[in-house]
Amino acid sequence: MRIMKFRKISAVLVAVMILSLLSGCGKKSKGVIEDMQKEYSKFVTLGEYKGVEYTEQKTVITSDDLEYDIDNLIAQNTKENQIKEGIATFGDAVNIDYVGSIDGEEFDGGSTQGMGTEITLGESGYIDNFDEQVAGHSPGDAFDVKVTFPDDYGNADLAGKDAVFATTLNYIVEKIEPKYNDVLVASATDYSTVDEYEAALIEEKQKSADDSDLSTNKNQAFQAAIDKCTVSEYPEAEVNERVEMVMGNVEQEAEANGVDINGYLANYGYDLDTFKDNVKQSVETYIREKMIVVAISEKEGITVTEEEADNKVKELLEMSGLSDKETLSKQYGFKDEDYYYEVLYQKVVDLIFENAVAVKATETDATSDDAGMVDDYGTTEE
Repeated sequence: MRIMKFRKISAVLVAVMILSLLSGCGKKSKGVIEDMQKEYSKFVTLGEYKGVEYTEQKTVITSDDLEYDIDNLIAQNTKENQIKEGIATFGDAVNIDYVGSIDGEEFDGGSTQGMGTEITLGESGYIDNFDEQVAGHSPGDAFDVKVTFPDDYGNADLAGKDAVFATTLNYIVEKIEPKYNDVLVASATDYSTVDEYEAALIEEKQKSADDSDLSTNKNQAFQAAIDKCTVSEYPEAEVNERVEMVMGNVEQEAEANGVDINGYLANYGYDLDTFKDNVKQSVETYIREKMIVVAISEKEGITVTEEEADNKVKELLEMSGLSDKETLSKQYGFKDEDYYYEVLYQKVVDLIFENAVAVKATETDATSDDAGMVDDYGTTEE
């Protein structure tokens, strides 16, 4: 389903907005698409949506892309020995326990609670000088580690304060990594040799990459076509209704978290007016896309059958894990119009893509600083 995306916003809040925005005032069964065409098309001027160009994304997976998988296979089959003698030095993995206190009082989150934790000396990421004071000790040693929390530490109750960690070095961790070879592959995977294993990984990753590339290419072509069209007027009632739905749901989410909407939005860097303006802009972007899609469908004679809409319902039920359409519609705010439109949207995207022209990516395209950025509004393909 197409969704609205907002920068610096929580997944929960995005979900709330998505559900609201997909809810509309649609009619049932017959004439759903025709009604939308009648309502929207008069405000749309179509551009040349066939023959648009898009920068082709084509990923080729090679053995160089398997480093993570190979490292993970080795890690999963690495064995550990607990060394109870010797001296811990930088680079060693050690298991320690500690209890932190300030002015003799223990503080929340400053203890391993006797469960032990593993760190690599010199790479723990703990407060400066913590690792240095563990190094040089032997398993079984109990000692104090004295540190000062940085002034800009994330917890204001601890920032800038001196602390003492009563520490015990439980043992040094010796890691015995297996060699990456046919023996490891045969014992830990469904394959007999390294070559078989890597070939299977490449095939799997290539399929995933192909699917992702297709989605990206379709989205590029679709957006290029949309940009060539103009909308003279938005249905004001629909815009206002959807904005109010979003704001109402966000307010409910705020109440569920025990704060007012101003405080809730402030947690994500928004004030109420700015957030509402962003919501309205995103709603208008969504509706603009919808109006153009519907206008293209009318020109191309594209329709959606009741069976296709029912199949979309089944697909969404499977994706959501819900058991029936009534529950799906109630929980996600879907109307019949939304199920029909989702099918229509995909048909129009496919039409545009089938008639689009792929151009090869340039070096500038491949290294663009904008690569990977998420717009305020985006689409996801299935």
